[in-house]
Amino acid sequence: MTLMYSIKKLFTFCTACLMVTLLVASCQTGKKVASNSKYSRQPKFINGIYLDGHNKTTAKTNAISTKKGLPTPITVKEEQKTIEKTELDVAPNPVAAAREEKTEPVSFDLVSDNLVGNKYAEMIGLDHNVTSNKQLYRFIDKWHGTNYRYGGQTIAGIDCSGFSQKLYDEVYHIELTRTAQDQYNNSKREKKADSAEEGDLVFFRERGKRITHVGVYLANKYFIHSSTSSGVMISNLDEEHWHKQFVGIGKMPKTE
Repeated sequence: MTLMYSIKKLFTFCTACLMVTLLVASCQTGKKVASNSKYSRQPKFINGIYLDGHNKTTAKTNAISTKKGLPTPITVKEEQKTIEKTELDVAPNPVAAAREEKTEPVSFDLVSDNLVGNKYAEMIGLDHNVTSNKQLYRFIDKWHGTNYRYGGQTIAGIDCSGFSQKLYDEVYHIELTRTAQDQYNNSKREKKADSAEEGDLVFFRERGKRITHVGVYLANKYFIHSSTSSGVMISNLDEEHWHKQFVGIGKMPKTE
C-alpha cells in the first residue's frame, strides 16, 4: 500500500510539472504570435487609400500611400508647384492688356447713327456711306410714321408745312415761315427736279395757282413729307400723283 501510494503521488507531481511547463510554453508562444500579428495584420484602406502604420522614430508628415493601381498622392510641395504653374498659365498677357486699355469703346451714338443711315439709304437707293448727314436722318427716323394733322406741329400730328418748318429748325437751324405758299415765296425757286439737292424744299400744287403741299428732298428723286393720307412718309417724284402736281424746288441757304 505504501509503495502504491508513493507511485501515485509521484505520478501526480510529474503530471502537474508537465502541465505547468506546457502552460508556460503556451504563454510564450502566444506573446510571439501577438507580437507578430501587431505588425503583420492586413493593411487598412479608406476609400481606396492605404494608411501606412508608423511609429515615433519612422513617422513622416505624409504617411499616406496609394493602393496598388491608384495614382500616387500629390505631396504638399507638388500641389503648391501645380497651383503656381496654373496661375502663370492663366495670368493675363501684359501686352494684350495694354492694347485693350488703349482700345476706345465704340460710341453708342455712332452705332445708332450708322444703323439709321443704313436703314434709309436702302429705302432711297443710296450707298451707306453717302448718308453723311446724321442729324437729318435721326430727325427723319424720329418723325417717320407720325400722323397727319392740319395745323399740327407735334409728334401727335403734324401737317406738311409744319413738318418742313420743324426739320429746317432742328437740322439746319433755319427759321422758315409757317405755310407752304410762304416757304415757296421765300425760297430761290427752280423748276427742274434734276437740280434738287439734299435738303431742298419740294413744292406741289393740287389745283389753281396756290402751293398746296411741300416736302424736303433727300436723293434719287425721293423726298420726305407729311401727306394727308399716310402722315410722315418718303415718296418719289416719279410717282404719278406727285409727278402731276410737281411745281419746282426751293433752295434755302443751309448750314448743317
